[in-house]
Amino acid sequence: MDEFSFEDVSELGNGLQNEKNSNQNYQSHFVPITFEEKGNKQTMSKHTSFSLSKKSSFNGLLNFKERKLDPYKKYSTNINDYELISDIGGVDDISFLYLAKQKSTGEIIALKYTDLSLSPNFEFMQELIKTSHNCAMLRHNNILPYFLTFEENDRLWTVTLPMECGSCRSIMKNSFSEGFSESVVATILKEILKAMSYLHGKHLIHNDVQADNILIDYNGEIKMTGLRQLINLQQDGWVQSAAFLQVGDNIEWAAPEVMAQNANYCEKADIYSLGITALELAFNKTPFDNWPPLKILCSKLLYPCPAVKAPGKVFSHSFYDLVLRCVHRQPTKRPTVIELLEHPFIQRHAKGPQLIRDTVVKKLAKKL
Repeated sequence: MDEFSFEDVSELGNGLQNEKNSNQNYQSHFVPITFEEKGNKQTMSKHTSFSLSKKSSFNGLLNFKERKLDPYKKYSTNINDYELISDIGGVDDISFLYLAKQKSTGEIIALKYTDLSLSPNFEFMQELIKTSHNCAMLRHNNILPYFLTFEENDRLWTVTLPMECGSCRSIMKNSFSEGFSESVVATILKEILKAMSYLHGKHLIHNDVQADNILIDYNGEIKMTGLRQLINLQQDGWVQSAAFLQVGDNIEWAAPEVMAQNANYCEKADIYSLGITALELAFNKTPFDNWPPLKILCSKLLYPCPAVKAPGKVFSHSFYDLVLRCVHRQPTKRPTVIELLEHPFIQRHAKGPQLIRDTVVKKLAKKL
């Protein structure tokens, strides 16, 4: 395992000019949603001032009874039939997630809203259609389902499950600044590996595995989202062995072969991203935290994955063994999802939803 050793390459690119990732400025683009009362009718305000609220609020949700939404139920396509309760957090640079209630039934749901006016071009619309289609065709306990998508007032709305605690990234930002415990990390990874096993079994590459795309609800259930960059290796009845696509905005999690942009890649790219995500969950940062993009590119193409420096936080040898196997620079030497599910770190440390409720959800509730 010579190549697997973590190597501190923080001095790499000292001569490179520090550059800011333009995607970091997206926070200013969210349009807050407000409602106005006109008689007995609730209508959407045309409020257009731009701001962002990142709070992960779920007041009173611990008192709600456990519920399962019916994927075959007919949900309303009129936004006025829903009452917004609170914001859950940002999904990406153009989408936001709200906790809501369907007025006619009192059913608690989540409404994902995308502001079409931010990028009203054909490619953008195609991406949205692709995402809705991808989510609608997938049915797995660890993948966030889309039940209905409709457009109103230049906003695209999607009815989905209420993952009240928000994403793992927002949870760490608000309550776990040093990352999660070893057992919580193992539990989250196990559930995400189940989702990845389902996707890879259908010849699909998630292509955006990271903490921001891992959601938790107040029952401790874990679901994967972020399917906008999903790649289907099965086209016209034929299964391709690899794919080619330019790297998106997930540069810190992207595998070296994806970064190279001149080589085909397969589902093993997801395995690399999972390894980086494991470090992110453990330490609330990736090995490439605050690095300029060019420095990340050079590091991934030339060197092994650098270490995450977190003095005072100790994880087991099995954790680092799992990570090192995942982030091997050679895709063929990375383990499969099935092999990772059988890895000692997952077998010894992963628990169930009760652990997430007792450690993560309760801590969030105490801060309300």
